[in-house]
Amino acid sequence: MLAYSQFTSNLSRDWISIPPTQEKKSGVVFPFYGTDEEAEGLILTQRAKHLKSHPGQISFPGGVMDNSDSNLLETALREWEEEMGVSKSHLDILGRVDGLLTRTGFHITPFIAKYNGDFQFSHNTDEVDNIILLPLKKLWEKPFYSIQIPNRKPEEYAYYFDFDEGLLWGATCEIILNFLKTHSQFDRIPKLVRPNLSHPPFLNPKLL
Repeated sequence: MLAYSQFTSNLSRDWISIPPTQEKKSGVVFPFYGTDEEAEGLILTQRAKHLKSHPGQISFPGGVMDNSDSNLLETALREWEEEMGVSKSHLDILGRVDGLLTRTGFHITPFIAKYNGDFQFSHNTDEVDNIILLPLKKLWEKPFYSIQIPNRKPEEYAYYFDFDEGLLWGATCEIILNFLKTHSQFDRIPKLVRPNLSHPPFLNPKLL
């Protein structure tokens, strides 16, 4: 578990600023569940397999900023309601962490939140196949890998957690790792393995 007191004082409360980048801007909810004092797990989604973008991938609730959104927090909360089927009133927004520029041309801004609802989600099946309640302890227990991404100069690495629910990788994995390294005592070193797929995600742990 992770005490909220360990990190809430270090979060930005600037909801309004929009990253001055040319990339497509996205806002996501980085939602914890647990007690009032401690985070016990994360709420993630598994994207629908028919989607053109990142089908079947484990992700945060969120999406691309619309012209009608006044800021990225509004984007994240709008997408939360659309994907999860529950009101944003069940979230206490604790702060914002540094965004991530993805290799696919998006800038993602995560908003840390504490979920206080009853877990009765009515997720949008057009966008989401499953809701995943991920205990934080699994990030310390489950297989953790890295690969050198093929044909990238300079060298870049991708990171993976192999969960029963699927493979956590990509931007969501990087955001979670960055948060844990900054705000907890996460010090795991991934097992460096060779890519065994010629296309994303480049790794199938079952073939190792």
